[in-house]
Amino acid sequence: MSRRFEAPGLTADWLNGWLAAIGATVLVPGLRLGWADEAVPFAVYESDDHLDVVPAISRALPTAESLGRSTIARKRPGEHHAFERHVTLDAYRERAELERREGGGHLAASVSDLRVDADHGNLDHGAFDPAAPGTTGPLWTRAEACQRKLSMDQRESYVNASLLGNGHRMKVNGLGFDARRLATGVHDGSLGEKYADPVVELMVFAALVLFPTRGDGRQIRQRGWQDRSTKRGAFCWSAWRPFLDRWGIDAFLDLGSRLDGEFVLARYRVVPYQPSAIADTTRAYFAERVP
Repeated sequence: MSRRFEAPGLTADWLNGWLAAIGATVLVPGLRLGWADEAVPFAVYESDDHLDVVPAISRALPTAESLGRSTIARKRPGEHHAFERHVTLDAYRERAELERREGGGHLAASVSDLRVDADHGNLDHGAFDPAAPGTTGPLWTRAEACQRKLSMDQRESYVNASLLGNGHRMKVNGLGFDARRLATGVHDGSLGEKYADPVVELMVFAALVLFPTRGDGRQIRQRGWQDRSTKRGAFCWSAWRPFLDRWGIDAFLDLGSRLDGEFVLARYRVVPYQPSAIADTTRAYFAERVP
């Protein structure tokens, strides 16, 4: 016996909603993801009868302890190199040895050792780990800020609300690339401030292990990105019909562009935020459906 759970809050036309839907399958082994055949497809989960989706996801969301054990945590006991935004090859090497021993995947999702900045000796980051101004910090710090917004006794109700489309958007930058966090004019006193749903952001953080960076010595790209992250259509994604677990999705990410309409419900492409001034460092990805 299997059971299904519809998550209309995670729509395929929202890049972070699509990533978050995938993230649930990384967090909860055995959870399978498909998409509703609607004008705007939304996530539908299939699981074994004994698995209750909302409590399972809420229990599996990153905690302060699990984030502290991450291979991209700022500093871990006994390590010589802090893992800041500007990652040196020595810091990467130390964390790479750790990731090989312990698994994970967030190191590869954050940076690549296949290109080193000749002027500063730093490694390049992937598109899903964009630069951020001021005290926003590296990817791990951003996930940590989202985690702090959720107390343990609130998690299940917040996860349920996010999946159903009534998520709690809070004053936090999130991981730094969701266009919906640009909330100016939506919230009182929100001029220039960022609001994100921490549940969705933490689910996205989990999904990033399926999007490692790759390089050729001259440039790097994160899995699925075909061009510069500032170019329209540089990243494309699809909503699919069958129910796939984490490993099925992993295979689909390599095959999706070659699959026909019997397998794929809809395709989308990224529309990058256009800065309003040269000094505007804001990064965000909107989306549009591919005809």
